[in-house]
Amino acid sequence: MINVGLLKFPLLAGVALLLLVSMWAGLVRQGWVMPAPAPGTVFGHGPLMIGGVLGTLITLERVVALAAHRRNSGIAFVAPLLTAVGGALLVLGEVSVLPRLLITAGSAGLVLIFLLLIRRHIATYTLVMTAGAVCWLIGNLLWTAGQPVFQVVHWWIAYLVLTIVGERLELSRIARLTDAMQRQFLLAAAVYLAGVVLTVVQLDWGVRLSGVGALALAAWLLRYDIARRTIKRDGITRYVAACLLSGYVWFGVGGVFALVFGGVRAGVQYELLLHALLLGFVFAMIFGHALIIIPSLTGRSPGYSPIFYAPLALLHLSLVLRIAGGLAGSTSLRQWGGMFNVIAILLFMGVMLTHTVRPILRERRAAV
Repeated sequence: MINVGLLKFPLLAGVALLLLVSMWAGLVRQGWVMPAPAPGTVFGHGPLMIGGVLGTLITLERVVALAAHRRNSGIAFVAPLLTAVGGALLVLGEVSVLPRLLITAGSAGLVLIFLLLIRRHIATYTLVMTAGAVCWLIGNLLWTAGQPVFQVVHWWIAYLVLTIVGERLELSRIARLTDAMQRQFLLAAAVYLAGVVLTVVQLDWGVRLSGVGALALAAWLLRYDIARRTIKRDGITRYVAACLLSGYVWFGVGGVFALVFGGVRAGVQYELLLHALLLGFVFAMIFGHALIIIPSLTGRSPGYSPIFYAPLALLHLSLVLRIAGGLAGSTSLRQWGGMFNVIAILLFMGVMLTHTVRPILRERRAAV
C-alpha cells in the first residue's frame, strides 16, 4: 500500500527542483547568456512548467484531498508520481515519447480522481474542475500524438484556468450566489471552453473566442468573488484577497491579448499572451493559495507577515516591465522583466520556507 504521508514530501521537493530548472531554462530561452540546464529543457520549458510542475502540484493536492475522504486511496499517488517522473525525464533531455506518455498517464489519473470526487459530491464547481482535468488530458494526448506546443498549450492553460475558477466558484458559495450569477459564470466558462475546442480546427478564431470567454470570466470573478469582501479585512485574509484580485486583472489582460493577437505561434506576442495568463494569473493564484494549500500538504501552517507582499509586488511589476518591453520592441526590458519574474518566485519560495520552518524551530526550542 502506498503511504501518501511519507511520499508527498520527496515529491514536493522534486516539484520545487523542477520549478527551478524550468525557470532557468526560461531565462536561457529569453536570451540570457548562461548554460542550459539540459539539452532539451529550453524548448521543453512550457511542457515542463505546466505538466511537470503545476500539473504535479495540483494533482498531489487532489490526491491528499481524496485520501482525507476515502480509505485505500494511496494508489492515486501514482498520478502525480508519473507527471513528476515525466518532468524529470524532460529535464534529463529524454527525446523519446516516454515523458509525454508519463505526463499523459498522470493527467488521466487526475481525471479518474475527479470522477471519484464527483461520486462523493457532485456540484457545478466539481464539474468545472473535472472539465479542466479533461482539457489537460486532451492537450497531452494531442501533444503525445505529435501536435506542436503552440497548438496544444491552450488546452493546458484551460486546465489551469478551469481548476482555478472552479475552486473560486466553490468558495463563492459563501456569498450566496443567485441562479442568475451562476448562469453568467457557466455562460462565460462555456464560451471560453468553446474557444479552446475550436483551436483544434481553427487556431486563430479559437484563441480569439477563448479570449472573449477569459474576459467574461475575469469580469465575473472581479464582480462576484468573495475576495472583494475579504480585501477589507486584515492580515493573511487581505493578502490572499490581494493576490486573487490582482490575478483576475491579469486574467483579463490575457483575454485581451488572446482576442487581439489570435493564434500566434511564436514570437513576442505569443510570449506576452502566455505569460499574462501563466505568470500574472496562475502564479498570483499560487502566491495566494499556497498559504492554504501548503498546510493541507505538509500539516504545517506558515506564519504570516507583511513580507509576503514583497514577492507579489515584484511579480506584478516585473511582468509589467516584461510586457512593456515586448510591446515597445525592447529586448532588454523583456529580458530584465523575465529575470525579475524569476527573482519574485524565488523570493516567494524563500519567504514560504522561512515562515514554515521558523515555527518548527521555535517548537523544538520550547520543548528543550
